[in-house]
Amino acid sequence: MKQQKHHGLALDRATVRTIDADGRMHVEISNISKATVNPYRGNEIPDWETLGLDPNRVYFLLRDPEELARAAPTFNNIPLLSKHIPVSAAEPQKEFVVGATGSNASYQAPYLKNSLVVWDAVAIALIDSEQQKELSPAYRYRADMTPGKYEGVAYDGVMRDLCGNHVALVEVGRTGPDVVVGDSSTLNPSEIPKMKLSKTAAVVAGALGAHIRPRLAQDAALGDLTPFLKGVSRKNLKSEQPRIVRAMQNHFKGKLAQDADLEDLKEVIEVFTDPAVAPIGEDEDDDTTPPVAQDDELMGKIREMLGEKLGPEEAARVMAALGEPAAANDEPPHTPGTPPGPVTKQAMDQALAKATKAGEEAAVARMTAIRAAEQECRPILGEIVAQDSAEAVYKMALDAKGIDLTDTPPSAYRALVKMALAQDQAPQPPRVAMDSAAQKSFRDRFPHIPKVI
Repeated sequence: MKQQKHHGLALDRATVRTIDADGRMHVEISNISKATVNPYRGNEIPDWETLGLDPNRVYFLLRDPEELARAAPTFNNIPLLSKHIPVSAAEPQKEFVVGATGSNASYQAPYLKNSLVVWDAVAIALIDSEQQKELSPAYRYRADMTPGKYEGVAYDGVMRDLCGNHVALVEVGRTGPDVVVGDSSTLNPSEIPKMKLSKTAAVVAGALGAHIRPRLAQDAALGDLTPFLKGVSRKNLKSEQPRIVRAMQNHFKGKLAQDADLEDLKEVIEVFTDPAVAPIGEDEDDDTTPPVAQDDELMGKIREMLGEKLGPEEAARVMAALGEPAAANDEPPHTPGTPPGPVTKQAMDQALAKATKAGEEAAVARMTAIRAAEQECRPILGEIVAQDSAEAVYKMALDAKGIDLTDTPPSAYRALVKMALAQDQAPQPPRVAMDSAAQKSFRDRFPHIPKVI
């Protein structure tokens, strides 16, 4: 059995989640796999030696929609694990089981869907904190190395006779950012051959990257946007727009700077669906087609429409990413080999003011988070001595509750505190009835003890 891994099947906040009286999370429906083409190293593929595959080469395999539809029942009532590890009745790997899939798996193109239940408090906290919300199915399959194309994407073989084994919660998957709470990837991004995009898809990817990059948090990377635009062409861009927007918003959730959002991604894509920019999509398979940046008339139309939708500053940023030359300015160009001019007092003052403001904002944000943590933890800790961070406050509260935090990331502490408080405030559930005959009388259990009376 080979565990297969998909880029990010997402259990995002759009899914219908409920928490029952005992704190378990129920997800009414979630995407758990997807019909698509994904990369796999040769030695990851079952029977690779018999098939004569190169163990170190990357092959693209199709998860065929008809095969997924046939396999749907095998994904019913299988374990949800905290990590990928094969399971069976003989080796259930109980320490890693955090939930299960439901009994209503079905294929609704392009997704394999099912309900989920999550039993483990730490796993629930990691999902709520978005630290571990991607789903990754593991399954047996037979590799049919017959090449072909699926939705314009070339593949080396097809996965046949799929049979589900388990679903795992992972940080990074392989099916696409539109499948969250998926299939973790063992490949380094540098090992995956770049997918060939249509001319339209390449231009849209550049524009979206330029739009998203300044909205990212300092420690977040833009990454490769190619998977989001896979199979996109001039003809289907408009119909693919909702999927692209939803997938990117899910993928970059939690990676944006404070107060930043991606609500206007739709406007960026809409520019390239306009008939006025149709030349971008002409002769998409013709490598002799000149770059978009060399078409002054077309670039002018794109700049004008971007300016109307996003404003001149954002339009300039996107146009620069598309290759438009920078506008002339009053400063003469720097001559290589000559020392740069002296920094003016005005420029230095501006830089210091900017750095000071950024430091003040960071300090205010940190203190605000600490005060909020103290307020939330007061029912557990009462008044406490000031801590250096909000995470330290939450950890103190969890330690007081006796909650084991081994291997739990600090980003999940707040969710665990909220869960503990909710359980404290909820009415005690009725005693759970046990059907076992273990509840016997004292006399039944100890018949050899003589009666005192």
